[in-house]
Amino acid sequence: MMLTKSVWIPMMMMVAATTAGCAGDDESPPEESPKLRPGVEDSNQVYKGTPSAGESAFWVAVRGGDDAALATAVGKLKADLAVDPTNGYSHFLVGASTFMPPSAALRALRDGTPLPDFDGPIATTALKDALANLTDPFYLGFAGGLQASLEFAAGNFQEGGPRFALAMQHNRVATAFITVLGDLQMGDMARAQEDMYAFLEYCNSGPLDRNGGDAVRFVEKANAGALAQRECYSGYHAAHASAGELLILADLHAINGNAAAARKYYDAVQSVSDYPTWPLKPLLERRRSGAQAAAANTVSAIANTCGTCHTNTLP
Repeated sequence: MMLTKSVWIPMMMMVAATTAGCAGDDESPPEESPKLRPGVEDSNQVYKGTPSAGESAFWVAVRGGDDAALATAVGKLKADLAVDPTNGYSHFLVGASTFMPPSAALRALRDGTPLPDFDGPIATTALKDALANLTDPFYLGFAGGLQASLEFAAGNFQEGGPRFALAMQHNRVATAFITVLGDLQMGDMARAQEDMYAFLEYCNSGPLDRNGGDAVRFVEKANAGALAQRECYSGYHAAHASAGELLILADLHAINGNAAAARKYYDAVQSVSDYPTWPLKPLLERRRSGAQAAAANTVSAIANTCGTCHTNTLP
């Protein structure tokens, strides 16, 4: 972003200052550069930009599993966008919020109780508005993938197909996970497992043993932040991404009949650095004890519940 500055100095003052050899004495103080917005520069490796108050409140609410605070934050973002509709990151957060089930879903997964109803995302213009204003490939890929998923659901493959292909070029990790969600929605557990491996192998920058032999090493790399992209492991915006992603793969192994590989991943998740505070720690412990076996509807709920990875603690 370039900032231009023009300072008017009367001719007589400039001549006098030059003659006296002290031109700097009459210079105006430098103007403060505007803060970089999120969604402008490439943030695939690290988050870039200073979020607005509404954007910060959005993530505080998501991390805290606070549905009321999230609704308030989204309302604030919409009010801000009414004043300045060019903020692509705020548009993205508004659109992404419609994909987020209530915190009751995460609580039900944690406690092993029936899942609440969730109608799913609402088709709005928010993601298209985001795509029109974003320049960061991280969010172009995420927003494009989510918008394409809405178009696929509506049977609009003419727009959805090219949009998803372009989103993949911007953000392989986001679109790879959205692909897994599509597999789960169709009930194709074998394909979901293969696509989950494609996702994690991209993160790993290399192949993984299909029988779980690399599970511990993958966790070590995740804990060290040594994977290909920030979405591959836990961080501020996805407080428990490492554990959530590996739980999904472990459950898919269990559902597809490879109990030994599932066990290796269940065990490895315990070594994730943020595991002690993960809201779904009780669920994983039930898996390991045999008290609650993996099932297709549960793994789909785990993958579709954004709080699995993004919520730090439940109130």
